[in-house]
Formats: sequence, C-alpha cells, structure tokens
Amino acid sequence: MKKISNWTRASVLTLAIASVGALSACGGDNNSNTASDTGNGGNGSGESKVTLRFFSNLPDRKSGQGLAEQTVIDNYIKENPNVKIDVETLAEEPFKNKLKAYMSSNEPIDISMVHGGAELSTLVQAGYVKELDPKAYEGEQFNFLPGVYKSFTFNDKLYGLPRNSDYEVIYYNKKLFEDNGVKVPTTFSELIDAAKAFRDKGIAPMSTNGKDLWSFGLMYQNIVQRYSGDQNLILDTIDKKKKLAEDDSFLKAAQYLAQLRDVKIFQDSFMTADYGASQNLFAQGKAAMWYMGSWEAGMATNASLPEEFRDNLGVIQFPIAEDGKGKIDDLIAWNGGGYVLVSSSKHPEEAKKFFDYLMSANQWAKTAWDTGAAVPAQKYELTGSESEVQKKLTDILVKATSTAGASFIDYGTPKYKDDTQNAFGKFFAGNQSPEDLVAALQSAADSQ
Repeated sequence: MKKISNWTRASVLTLAIASVGALSACGGDNNSNTASDTGNGGNGSGESKVTLRFFSNLPDRKSGQGLAEQTVIDNYIKENPNVKIDVETLAEEPFKNKLKAYMSSNEPIDISMVHGGAELSTLVQAGYVKELDPKAYEGEQFNFLPGVYKSFTFNDKLYGLPRNSDYEVIYYNKKLFEDNGVKVPTTFSELIDAAKAFRDKGIAPMSTNGKDLWSFGLMYQNIVQRYSGDQNLILDTIDKKKKLAEDDSFLKAAQYLAQLRDVKIFQDSFMTADYGASQNLFAQGKAAMWYMGSWEAGMATNASLPEEFRDNLGVIQFPIAEDGKGKIDDLIAWNGGGYVLVSSSKHPEEAKKFFDYLMSANQWAKTAWDTGAAVPAQKYELTGSESEVQKKLTDILVKATSTAGASFIDYGTPKYKDDTQNAFGKFFAGNQSPEDLVAALQSAADSQ
C-alpha cells in the first residue's frame, strides 16, 4: 500500500489541531435507538468467561463508524472466545444523557465512547473514568499522530484516546446544484445566493440538526475565523483574554449568521430536527447541502443510502468572507470523540486488554479508513480504493493552512457549553438580533 502523500505535513497539521490546549467536541451519530449485542461462548479450554459492557453512540452497526466499531469487536471475540461483549448503543443526544445517568449511578460499564472536552471533564471530575499512561500508547502499535491527546488531557493527565481527526466541511449534492444551475459557493455572498436559488426552487438549501444546537456553534466559529483570520480569537474570549466587543469579527459573524437565518438557508422546522433527521433529509436529496464533520466520510460508501446520492456526493470547504482575513484552507479541526476505560468496571484487566486492541493502529484506525467511515487520529495508509469523498477529505486536511484545535463550545466548562448552545437556540428560534447573540456569548464567557 502507498503511504499518504505529504504525510509529514499532515502530521504537523494534526499537531496544530491540538496545539491550543483544546477541549473537544462532537461526534457523529445515526438515527437508530436500538441496542445490539454480540458475543461468543468459551472455547472449552477451561479459561473463564468474561462479559464486557461497551457503550457507544453509533447505533447503526451495518455502515459507517458503527460498522467499523463492530468489526473490531467481532475481530476481538474471534481471537478471544472466552470474552463476550455486550454492546449498548444510542443516538447522539440520548447517548449523552444516559452517559450522565451512568456516571451519577457509577454504573459498571467497562468501556465507553466519550466526547473530549467538557463532557469528558465532567466524567473525570466525578472519578468515573480511569487515567491512562500516555507512554503506553507510543510507538508503531498505536501510531497516534502528534498532539491528538489534548482533548483528553486534564491537569497533564490522560483519560481517554481519540478515534478520529474531526473537521468541519460542507457536504453537497452535485446533481442538485447542476440540475438547478446553482454555483457551488466559495464565498459568503455565493452561499447566500445559493440559499436563495434553492429556496426559489422549493429545495431546502442546507440541512441542519437544530435540535442538537452544537452545529450552530461550529458554524459561528467558522464564520468568526473567516472574518478575523485568527483561529485563537474565539478561544481567547473563553480564556477571558479578550472581550467579544473588542473585535468586530464577532458581531460581523453574528450578522452573517442572521443573514443565513433570514434567507431560510436551513430546512423548514430545522429547530426540531435531530442529527439523524437532518442527515436523512440530505441523503434523500431534499436538501442541497449539509454542514457537518469529516466523521461522515462513510456516506459515500454506505450501501443503505441511495446510489444516486452516493454518486453525487461532494465535499467543499466552508466559504470565505470577501472582506475577511481567513483563507479557504483554514480549517475548523480538532480531535473529538474517543474511548475511555470506566473506573467501576468489574473486569478491569480484560477491559484494558480489549481497549488496547481497539485502539491499535491495525484495528480501529485501519478499519475506519478502509471502510471509508472516518479520518483516523492515527497514521493511515491509502489503499487505492478510496472514495472521491475520502480523497477530498484527505486533500482538505493535508492542505490546511491553519487549524482551530478546538470546538469553542467545548473549550470551556460544561456550564459554558450549555449557556452558549442555549444562546444559539434563542437566536434561531426567537429571531434575536446579532447584538443579542454577541451579548449572550459574552455573558456565557463571564459566568462560566
């Protein structure tokens, strides 16, 4: 297999993703609420049987990251027939809520998916997750890229490992653009024009998961960067190094977000749509664009999605502001979702054994890339059979001129995240002014 071109550059960029001391954000999910169990009995060798509990936010086990995750689990069971792994899965928001409940009750899960940053910080403070030795994960067995532990490190101690390199892009339906004579946007004004054009055709310009709120924060961060050209600017407001009123990029970003809202760029009833509903609308060809992360690379190879959709799936960077300092190759990127060992595990040694197997480069990283599910946080190799979406996502990462290192909504405390997301909810649901949004974001920073 051919190693990815410009890998040294990609590694440096991935280091930059985490170099701001980032706390991290969101992973993808699927629109299923069913749990799945998989297991095998003992091998007759007299070795004691062990059942591990695995909690995940990937309920679709037949495609994408859920398939990759399940494949690794199945691989482990084949090699360790004395182990049964009970897999519980929930879609994104129900998963987050139940993980909080498990933490409160000290439920003896063995391994859990987790979002770095504010969510993991809460688990660490509660003593629910185990500290890891970063030296144990050095070397070729794991092949983690430099700097990817930032979202999982608190007080210089490591509490989890990342599964992906996450960055924001716009997925778009090439056929809808071509059939309707709409230009694929590269600037802010072109994005507004595209929204108006699709609205005139009765097509939702962009689908979003408004119910979950966090996509609004990522988009706002993207817009602030496009105006300011500074990836750290919005993070400095959370660190209380700067007030939002001290840089007009924040108000200009809020004003542009209001323009997008007022031209109805998002689907009707977008505030009630969760992640799965927003993805389904896009995959069904009823929305021209979807602002989402690199973790959705698997859409291009997901056989459960319409073939016409897969054949016409494209990826672009977020457009630039004509009067801004940000460049098209500046990337809102970080290391988000990952896995943790739970302190209350009833089988800590066996759990650690499986955890290390899961995070080995030849398991999660290889499986996630080879199946087209995601861009790993570990070194990966091109196989020659990548989808065009995978190739474009790799190209976007390799060519990045700067990276954010954090989703700003997860950079502060859990209270800051809640207050910030609620501010965006009120802005979109209540038609608040740009000035109101900026004031609410400042209040969230002041009171965290």
